[in-house]
Parts: sequence; C-alpha cells; structure tokens
Amino acid sequence: MKNRAVVASLDKRFNKQKDKIRKASLEILKILNQKSVLVEIYLASGAKMRILNRRFKGKDKPTDILSFPEPRNFPHPGLKLRNLGEIYLYLDYFRKNLVRHDYRYLLTHGILHLLGYDHKKKNDRIKMNKKEQLVIKKL
Repeated sequence: MKNRAVVASLDKRFNKQKDKIRKASLEILKILNQKSVLVEIYLASGAKMRILNRRFKGKDKPTDILSFPEPRNFPHPGLKLRNLGEIYLYLDYFRKNLVRHDYRYLLTHGILHLLGYDHKKKNDRIKMNKKEQLVIKKL
C-alpha cells in the first residue's frame, strides 16, 4: 500500500505550498523506506506555532516545526495505513529569522521525530543528524 501525506493549511497564505510540501513528504518517506504510512502536516502561522509551542513545549515563542507522534496502538477504524502523527510547520519562519534550513530539511527532521528519533542526548543527536544528511543528500 502506498504512503499518504495529508497537508492542510491553517493559514490561507500557505495554500499554494500544500502540494510541494505533500510531494516532498512522500519523497522523504520513500527515502526512509517507509511503507503504508500516513503523515499529517499542518501549515501554520507564527501566532498558531507560538500557542502550540507554549502549550506543548512550555516555550512562549514561535518555532519552525513541531512533531507529535501518534501513539502506537491508537485506534483508526478503517484506516489501513499506520498513522505516524502530526507535523506543524511554520513556513515564514525561514524568511523572518534568516534560518538557512528549508522546508525539506524541516520535513525530514519532523518525520524522523515521528519515527522515534530525537536529539536530547549527544549520541541520539549524532544518529539523527546522520539520517537527516542522508535524506537531504538523496533529495
């Protein structure tokens, strides 16, 4: 079964970006050898990202990306795909903060979080960074 990426814009300014985000997400999943998975991506404004970051991470500022993995046994009646979780992406973050990363890097980063990678410890950070570089190189 094919992978699926559902992209929704929570801010009408980002409607034109939905297709390129969806295509990039599917390519990343393919590079990571994921099969029969679903990822949900929400394109959000800085204000929305600030609210989410404050509520779920305790940081009162906008951020570029937030990932929320789906609990392993969360029921989805009728869904034949494994739902990895949700990614919230703030596209204007790059322009406003002069950040060098682009949306493909952040999508890769977010998808890796959904797959269980993190960067809390040095070894974990090294593993995640290597995987990110591998994907970006193939993109």
